[in-house]
Amino acid sequence: MKKHIYGMRMKIYFLYISLFLLSSFDIYAKKVDRNKADSIILKVLENRDYYESFIDTYEAKIYIKGNSLVKKKNILYRFAPDFLYLDRKGNNTFVEAVVDVNFNSPNFFNSQIVAVNGTKKHIDDIRERVIHYLNMKIYNSTLFNEKIIFPGAKGAFKYYRFEYVSQTDTLNHLIHRIKVIPKVRSQQLISGFLDIVDGLWTISSLDINGKWEFTKFRVETEFGLPEKNFLLPLQSKITFNLNLLGNEIVNHYFSTFSYSHIRKYESETQPAEINYDLSDYFKTETDSIPIVTDEQFWTENRTIALTPYEKYLMDTNRDEPNKIDLSSDSIRNQQNLPKGIIASKRFRYNNTQMSYSGLLNPLKLAYSKLDGVVYWQQFRFRHYYASGQTLQLNPDIGFVFQREQVYFNVPVQWHFQPRRLGEISFNFRNKNQTYNATTIDMIDKEMPDSIDFNDLDLEYFHHLNLDFTGKYEIANGLLFKAGISYEWYIPIKYKNKETPLLRSGLGEEVDEDLADLVDDRYRVVTPMIGITWTPGQYYRFNGKQKEYIGSAFPTFSAECIWGVKGLLGSNSDFVQIETDMQQKIPVGLMSSFQYYIGAGKFVRTHSLYFADFNLFQKRNFPQSWDDPIGGVFHLLNGEWYSASRTYAQAHFMYEFPYTVFRLFRGITKDLLKERIYISQLYTPTLPSYTELGYGIGNFIGNAGVFVSFHRGEYKSIGAKFTFDLGK
Repeated sequence: MKKHIYGMRMKIYFLYISLFLLSSFDIYAKKVDRNKADSIILKVLENRDYYESFIDTYEAKIYIKGNSLVKKKNILYRFAPDFLYLDRKGNNTFVEAVVDVNFNSPNFFNSQIVAVNGTKKHIDDIRERVIHYLNMKIYNSTLFNEKIIFPGAKGAFKYYRFEYVSQTDTLNHLIHRIKVIPKVRSQQLISGFLDIVDGLWTISSLDINGKWEFTKFRVETEFGLPEKNFLLPLQSKITFNLNLLGNEIVNHYFSTFSYSHIRKYESETQPAEINYDLSDYFKTETDSIPIVTDEQFWTENRTIALTPYEKYLMDTNRDEPNKIDLSSDSIRNQQNLPKGIIASKRFRYNNTQMSYSGLLNPLKLAYSKLDGVVYWQQFRFRHYYASGQTLQLNPDIGFVFQREQVYFNVPVQWHFQPRRLGEISFNFRNKNQTYNATTIDMIDKEMPDSIDFNDLDLEYFHHLNLDFTGKYEIANGLLFKAGISYEWYIPIKYKNKETPLLRSGLGEEVDEDLADLVDDRYRVVTPMIGITWTPGQYYRFNGKQKEYIGSAFPTFSAECIWGVKGLLGSNSDFVQIETDMQQKIPVGLMSSFQYYIGAGKFVRTHSLYFADFNLFQKRNFPQSWDDPIGGVFHLLNGEWYSASRTYAQAHFMYEFPYTVFRLFRGITKDLLKERIYISQLYTPTLPSYTELGYGIGNFIGNAGVFVSFHRGEYKSIGAKFTFDLGK
């Protein structure tokens, strides 16, 4: 019996030892594979700079064919927003296209759709999404219009780990297959496989998958080996899978590339002159989609034969009326009316574009501590003329619940000289409720700088503004602007006979001094001249319209405004000057540092009744993620914006991919970027006001938490949230 027990124990010990050795060997093998994979990726990174500039320019023709399969749909399908690129009737669809692409180093693609054919497929899916996934350069740090951090980028080991899979011999080249595994779940990272050519250490093919917004994607691309099409994509397959709220749609796209011109990079003995015109380097939107139904044309241009399923889709829709409805150049009012009520909707008809935010769109809600819940509506209208001139109408209206105040803004813009940024604009709006500037002197004398405006309740006047301005480009990056503004200040009547100042306990003497102000109506006429200068300004021409697209230098601006007494009933006589400087500086992989510094002063105040600044004022609608940071303090009461005749402000913001939440794997899944804010304000009545903030954001919206300090002492804390979905 003892021998039997002893034998059983030895078997168990032997089993434990065997399992330990096997697991140790497996761990060792994986470690070896990881070390081998890491060494291969390091060699890819070592050669990255050389291959990144290997191709200078190329011209290619891309044939694309795609089909969609609606696996599941329900009533919510009818209300899907446009950016999901769904067929509005929920049918299976097919589309094919020929696209001409011009590439210029380092990463500038110009795509032109030459011909389109198919069933009732939303062509914007190709124009706005598919081409972004095709026009990629694998030696860039990011892919797909800077959405994804590529595993072959410098710093890749911070975001990815790699495992060696296998090796194969292809056309006398040894190919290593490397598995890519993201360290955390994030929409900015991908997983899949890279095939690396031994010795050359180039990527011969990739098979990657990820998720962007609500859609999962898979991209399979084959690149040329050391021959005519070296490093360039030869063929690609893209799959989009949308599974949302019980609706599931799968899109497949196949494409091939035919190159007519390839030029390799050649170093020059003399440095080339800097060319700030990048018009040829960017995609140009087409005014209309060239629909071609000639079967002979497609027989000659199809580089991939149609599948039986695709032929079935074509034959099924061949006899339907209005079969070809590929462009968005038709207003689909009847079918899209329900969708337009609860979701943003875009329309295009000939040379006119329109969009509407949707009457009951929940994405137009926002929140901030000072304003509470805000709901607003937006309408956009733009008409293009053959001369390149455009007419724009972009009204906004919103309701701030906490202050029970309606704000509106009705700007009309006429771009009369698009090649020189010539513009005339008209704007009618209401601004923040304000109080008479004589109160500033009273505050300085009677109250400390820790005054609480909630107790004073100094909202005495409604403020209406009518602007007529123009701007024109003197030289590249140098803009001159001028205009005239007409302001109305209408007193607010209180039902209570006691004025707010009397109720606050400041005394009847102060109240008598201000009693007459409540019955006065002020009109202020203010001409304005200004200048904006950005050295080294890069630009492009989108059609005939010139567009600024960035500079390595700051942007400087200055404005001079003066009140003209007696003109159109104006009773103000003053001069004010404002100036600012701002810049966005890339500082790393998908990271940037932004700053904004500004100051303003009334240098002459013969009769100044309201201290209003253009570049320092409370904004009524919470700013979205991509809007500028200048002039915005998230916790500063609006009354402080008119409480001084002098101000100086500075705002700093650092934006970077997720970092703080990397340890919380579930949170980073849909998190795209984080931000750190630092803002500082000086006014004579508020000598030191500081705000610190932290924000996170993704394609749905952005949120931030802010803390304010007065003279270094804690003052308050608050939050902000806005939607960006479908912006």
